[in-house]
Amino acid sequence: MPASPSHHRTPRRSRSLALALAVSTIALSPPMLATATDWATPAEASGYTRTPRYAETMAYFERLDAASPQVAMLEFGRSAQDRAMRAVIVSKQGVTTPEAAHATGKPVIFIQAAIHPGEHEGKDVLMALVRDLTVGGKHADLIEHAVLVLVPIFNIDGHERFGPFNRINQNGPEAMGWRATAQNLNLNRDYTKLDAPEMQAWMRLWHAWNPDLLIDMHNTNGADYQYAMTWAFEAAQNIEPPLADWQRRAFDGVVKPALATQGWPVAFYVSLKDGTNLRAGLVEGASGPRFSVGYAAAVNRPGLLVETHMLKDFRTRAAVNEALLVETLRMLGQEGEALQAANARADAARFSGDRRIPLAFGLADTTETIDFLGYADSRTESEISGGTWVRYDTSKPETIRVPVQRQVTVTAETEAPAAYVVPPQWTAVLDRLRMHGIAMTRIDAATTVEAGRYRFGNVAWAPRPFEGRHAIAELEQTLETSEQAVPAGSWLVSMDQPKGRLAALLLEPASPDSFLRWGFFDAIFEEKEYAEPRVMEAMAREMMAKDPALKAAFEAKLGADAAFAADPRQRLRFFYQRTPYFDTEFSRYPVLRLDSRNLATLPTARH
Repeated sequence: MPASPSHHRTPRRSRSLALALAVSTIALSPPMLATATDWATPAEASGYTRTPRYAETMAYFERLDAASPQVAMLEFGRSAQDRAMRAVIVSKQGVTTPEAAHATGKPVIFIQAAIHPGEHEGKDVLMALVRDLTVGGKHADLIEHAVLVLVPIFNIDGHERFGPFNRINQNGPEAMGWRATAQNLNLNRDYTKLDAPEMQAWMRLWHAWNPDLLIDMHNTNGADYQYAMTWAFEAAQNIEPPLADWQRRAFDGVVKPALATQGWPVAFYVSLKDGTNLRAGLVEGASGPRFSVGYAAAVNRPGLLVETHMLKDFRTRAAVNEALLVETLRMLGQEGEALQAANARADAARFSGDRRIPLAFGLADTTETIDFLGYADSRTESEISGGTWVRYDTSKPETIRVPVQRQVTVTAETEAPAAYVVPPQWTAVLDRLRMHGIAMTRIDAATTVEAGRYRFGNVAWAPRPFEGRHAIAELEQTLETSEQAVPAGSWLVSMDQPKGRLAALLLEPASPDSFLRWGFFDAIFEEKEYAEPRVMEAMAREMMAKDPALKAAFEAKLGADAAFAADPRQRLRFFYQRTPYFDTEFSRYPVLRLDSRNLATLPTARH
C-alpha cells in the first residue's frame, strides 16, 4: 500500500500534532462565528469578477486552519514545476490522519476542483464551504455527516498559467488558469497511465485516505440551455451494481429534487450526438478509467462529475455549486451508512466462476425521449466557415423533446482469469500497478506454468500523439495456451482482490486504457534481428522444395494480395517468419493469464 502523504501544518498554528491527534477522537466545541467581511472569499469580495491565484487561495485556507480546530492542511506532493500540492481536511473531530478519519465511522468524501483550472469555481466554492462549515457557522450542522478531504487546486501549474484569454467559451471571471499541466497533460485523461507527477501524488493521497465518494468539479462546454449545472455518474456495466443503485437513490432520488426546489434543475451531462444540433439527440455512455469518475468506478467507489454551465455567469456557477455540495452533505446524513455498506459489498465482489469482465463500451441504437430545458435556436449556413452557425435566444426558453441514447452495451470483454503474471523486467508497469494500490505477490523461484498469452497482429498506432503518447488504435489478438517460463522475481496479480476489475482494465489488451494500448509494451513490436535478402533467397527455394504446401500458400498469397506481390521485402519475410530463426517473442504479450488450476501449481509466493 502506498505510504501516507506527509502531513504539513501551517506554522501559524501553536497546537502540536500530538494534540491534534488527541482531539481527533472527541467532538469539538462549535467555533466562534466570524463576520461575513472577515471571511469573504476573494471571489465574493470582488463581486464575482475575479478568482484568486494559488498563493492567495492557500493563504485563505491557512487562515481557516489557524482559526478552526476542525480544519487541517497537508502537503501530498509536488507539481511538475515543484509547487506544493495541498489538501484540506475538514471534520467535526479535527482529524489529521486517515486512520483517525475512518475511526469516526463517518464516510470520507473526497472533493477536488481545478483539475482543469480554467474551470475554477469549484475552488472558490470550497473556500466558502469550509468557512461556512467551521468559522462561519452557516452550515455547522452538516459537518456532522462526513469527513472531507478537499483538493482545491489539483492542477497547480495549469492554474498559475493565469490569464484573461484561457477560456474562450466561458462567461467570467476576468482571468483564470489553463486546462493542461506544465507538461501539457490533461490530468483527467491520466488516471490509468499515471504519467504526470500530479496524478502520482493524487494516487498516494487517494489510497492513503481510502475515501467513500469522489466529487470532481468542472465547467462544461457545448450547447446553450437553461440548466446551470449538469452531472454524471457511472451506472452501467463498468461499476458494481450496489454502487450504481446507491448513486441513483442518493443523487437522483434525494439531491436532485432538493436542488430543483431551490430553482436549480439538474440534467444528466449534456453530450450531443450531433456536435452542432442539440435537438438531434443526446448520448449517455460509460466512462473509462482514464477519467475521474470512471476510475472511481473501477476501484469500487461512486463518483459524481459536476459540470456547471460555462455560459452562466461566475456568481451563478458558484451558487449552484454551493447548493450541490450543501445538499450532498445533507443527503449523507441519511444515506452515509448506506454508502459505506454499498462500498463494502462492492469491495467484496469478485470476478470468478462464469462472470466475465467488461472492458470497453458502446451504445445501443435504442433511444428514449426526455423533456429538456433549452432555448429557441437558429441554424444558418455560414459564409465564413462553410458549416452551420448555431445561435441561441436566451430570451426564449423552451422545453424541448429530445431523444437520448443511454443503453450501454459491452463491446469488449474477457473471461476472468484467476491471476496475471508480470515478468520482473517490465518495471514501469509494475511501478504503476503499485501506485494503483493493486495487491501483488513476488514469485521467488524460476518456474514454468501452463498459461495463456496473447499474440498480436495488424497493430496500428494513432497518427498523432494523445496525452503525450502514441497510443495503439487497432490490433488483433489471439489467446494461445502453452507451457511458459516464469522468471524469478515475477509478480503475481491475483483477481481475488477488491481491485480485480482495475487490474483487468490495466492488463487486458482489449481494454482501451490498458498499459499495452498506452504504449508501455511497445518494445515487443520491434524486431531486433533480421534476415539478409541474399540469405532468404536461397533459403526460400529450399523451403518450397521440401514443403509443397508452403509453396502453394506462397503462390496463393501472391495471387490474392497485390501489395504483397509488389513488395520484395514482404515476399522474403513470408519465409523468414516460418524459419526457426524468427523471434518467437515478437508481438507476443509478456503478461501471462492463469486459470485457477494452473495458479495452484505455482511455488509459494510472498508479498
